[in-house]
Amino acid sequence: MRIRHTEQPRAQHTGESEQDAIELRAELDELLRARQYANQRERRLAEAVRAVPERQRPDAELLRQLAKARTLREEIGARCLELSEQLMELEHRLRQPVPRQAAPGPAPRPSADARFGGAYDDPYAPSAPQPAPPPPTPGTRSAPGTRSGTTQARSDDVQARPEEPEAPAAAPQAPPPPPPAPKPPRRRSPGELAALAERIVTLHRQGAARESAALLDQAAALLLPPDTARLAALLARGGPDGASVRLARGAANGEPEQAAATLAELRQAGLAEEATELFHALWGHPADALPALLAALEQTGQPADGATLLWNWGSAPTAELTALAAALERAGRAGDVRTLLRQAAGRPTADLTALVGTLPAPLPAVLLHELAALRPSAELVRLASALKDRRELYDGLLAVLTADEGRHRTTLAALRTAGLPTTPAGRPRSRWGRR
Repeated sequence: MRIRHTEQPRAQHTGESEQDAIELRAELDELLRARQYANQRERRLAEAVRAVPERQRPDAELLRQLAKARTLREEIGARCLELSEQLMELEHRLRQPVPRQAAPGPAPRPSADARFGGAYDDPYAPSAPQPAPPPPTPGTRSAPGTRSGTTQARSDDVQARPEEPEAPAAAPQAPPPPPPAPKPPRRRSPGELAALAERIVTLHRQGAARESAALLDQAAALLLPPDTARLAALLARGGPDGASVRLARGAANGEPEQAAATLAELRQAGLAEEATELFHALWGHPADALPALLAALEQTGQPADGATLLWNWGSAPTAELTALAAALERAGRAGDVRTLLRQAAGRPTADLTALVGTLPAPLPAVLLHELAALRPSAELVRLASALKDRRELYDGLLAVLTADEGRHRTTLAALRTAGLPTTPAGRPRSRWGRR
């Protein structure tokens, strides 16, 4: 889908840019639903493959459908990320006040408004203009210790009249004290939440959908998880369509602890649709943030959701899967590493060859152990053939197989039949291996 005119200045294309944002939101919502269905189908197909007995090869058509479902899910996920970035940038540009004579260029991203906790002022309203300083009186200087925007003008005035004696320079000023630390968020009263919900409804009725959406995103970032759930309940009963869902989805952009706690609060409040939307948004967390999210889900009594996230990551591209496995290893989550690599063990041989070659030590041994336990002999022979020129990895596979020769007797025999070595390099071959 081509996004039209999203890079145009708001002053020239206000109506068209807002229409583009509406179209982007509609397409993104549709793709999120499609990704949910694609994940469900892929999950069902993967469960059907795992249900096949260990010594029986799954049906080729079933494997083909699983690969097709995985590809579709990855394509939809990539498109969702692309649209999310476009929508975020477009909404950011639309929120900026347009200066009368400013040169076009990217505006700075606004920070969260500290006034949100009080009167719920519009966080994106332009601030009141500051009065310009009075022009300097010719021949006068600022008092020591003062700082003014007219210092340069007075300096130029002095340079233009060299006959005026130069006054001694003022002593350097001490750096200003650091700003006070922001106050921690506080619980909102029922009246405050009701007033915020009413304001969101009023903005939407007035046609200010953009401002209403911005206020929802800000509430998701600044409210405590119990208050987010209470506000979502108010909006679900009497707010604009999709307002409670957008509020829940916005909580995924917060810290892992906040996102996990909000998910638990939404479920406790019986807001199933909002909880599902938030959980699906958590699938987009980057690899380096996922260990903290998994820990937060466990702390809030939701370990099954962490297992689902790991299952979903098992079909991620090789580079992303490698990054996540390394992050889990650094965080000391060895069990999650095994679960993740066990999910990845169903990939095609070419993917497994690339994966085992990019994983940092000691993770290749973990993956090879899972492969030896899950894959049939014929596929292990194909993997060994692909690894035969990478002796360290090949020896790692042999170490797993020979550690339990009775269980892997068929695989070792198939390796000998294929002309592949069955003893690690530098280790003497047994009399059985010389046959």
